[in-house]
Amino acid sequence: MYFSGTIDANMKLNLSEIPYKFRHFYWNKYVLKRFKSERFFMSYSYRYKAIWFRNYKVASRTINNYLTADSKPGSLIYGSAMPYSKWMVRNFYKFAFVRNPEEKFISCWKDKVTVQNYFRFSPEEHQRMQDFDAFLTWVEGQDVTKCDEHLRAQTSIIDIPNMDFIGRFENFDEDFAKVAEKLGTPYEKEVKLNVNRSKKKVELTDDQRRRLQALYRKDYEVFYPELLID
Repeated sequence: MYFSGTIDANMKLNLSEIPYKFRHFYWNKYVLKRFKSERFFMSYSYRYKAIWFRNYKVASRTINNYLTADSKPGSLIYGSAMPYSKWMVRNFYKFAFVRNPEEKFISCWKDKVTVQNYFRFSPEEHQRMQDFDAFLTWVEGQDVTKCDEHLRAQTSIIDIPNMDFIGRFENFDEDFAKVAEKLGTPYEKEVKLNVNRSKKKVELTDDQRRRLQALYRKDYEVFYPELLID
C-alpha cells in the first residue's frame, strides 16, 4: 500500500493497531462468526497476554481500568460479542469473575431500570418496571442464554472449560490479587468497586428467590450451589 505525503501521529497510531485488531477482532467478527455460533464478550490484553471474559455488573469497570492502566494504545482490545479461536489464544491467561445471581440481578435492576432506562421501555412501561417484581416477570420472558449481556446467564458469558481462573465478586480483593500475580503486576491495594447510584432496597420474598433460581438455575448449580433452596 502506498501513501503519498506525510502521515500524522494519529495515522501512525491507527496503523500500529492493525495487527492486533486483524488477528482477533476482525478475524473473529468477520470470519469465525460464519462458522461458529458461540459468542463471548472478551477483552484481549497484549500487555499481559491475557483474555478477560467480561461479565457485566461484576466489577467490569474496575477490571477494565486495571488492564487499561499503563497499557500502550491498541494493546487492549475491547471486543463485542463474537466467537474466538481457542488455538490462537492457547498461551493467553484466561480469566473471569462471577457474582451471586441474586445480587447481580438486583444490581442490574437498580442501575439499568431505576436510574436509567437502559432497556428503552416506554414511559408507561418504565414506570411499571420500577416495581422489582414487574421487572422480574419481564425478564422471565427472555432467553437468558442469548439476551442482553447485563441479564445473560453467567454460564453463557464465560467459556468455562477453557478458563484458567474464575474468581468471585464477593471475594474480589483476594481473587483479583491472584489474577494480578499471574499477570506479573502484584495487586497490593484494595480496589474500590463501583457503588450503585440507586438507594432502593430490595428484600427478596421466598417466591422471588425461587423464581430467580429457576431463571438462572445453571449459574447457581455451577458457581453458587450452596445458595440453592432445593
